[in-house]
Formats: sequence, structure tokens, C-alpha cells
Amino acid sequence: MDPGSLNIADWLMRLTALRILWICLLMAPAAAVSLLVAHAIIPSAVDSHHLSRKWVIIRAPLYLFGFGTLFLEIILFIYAFANMTFLSEFYPRFWQ
Repeated sequence: MDPGSLNIADWLMRLTALRILWICLLMAPAAAVSLLVAHAIIPSAVDSHHLSRKWVIIRAPLYLFGFGTLFLEIILFIYAFANMTFLSEFYPRFWQ
């Protein structure tokens, strides 16, 4: 495909999809770290008495943030993938 034949709308569609994928890439570690801290690190540290019992309160917001970020990331990825209609131009046999 010749890049010179792309118009502004084509470039904007590709740029939007690329930006959304970069956002998904940045959101994945945030969700992973939040869920890891809430599910593994805080309970282990509280049980071994390295942290006080007050830290258990922080688990609920961390779970909420982690699952919310994961849900948002999945929605954004599906949205980006749905708008990548230009992939059929590069790989036409994949979509048949």
C-alpha cells in the first residue's frame, strides 16, 4: 500500500487507534500493580505483622481501581480493534 495515497481521514483513523493502543499499554501495568498489591502483598504483609491491620482498608479501593482499569482497558482495546478497518487492506485474506 502506498502511503502517499492515504488521505487525512485515513491517517487520523490510524493515529486514533495507535493512541488508544498506547493508552492500553500504559494502563495494563497500573491495573496489574494495583491488583497485585491488593490481593497478594497487603494480606501477606498484614499476616506476617509487617503492616498493621489498618492497611486492610486500602484493599477495597485498590481492587476497585484495578478492576476498573482492567475493564476500561478491555473496552478501549475492543473500540480500537473495531476501528481498525484499515487492517483488511493490509491483510485481506485474514478477514475472509
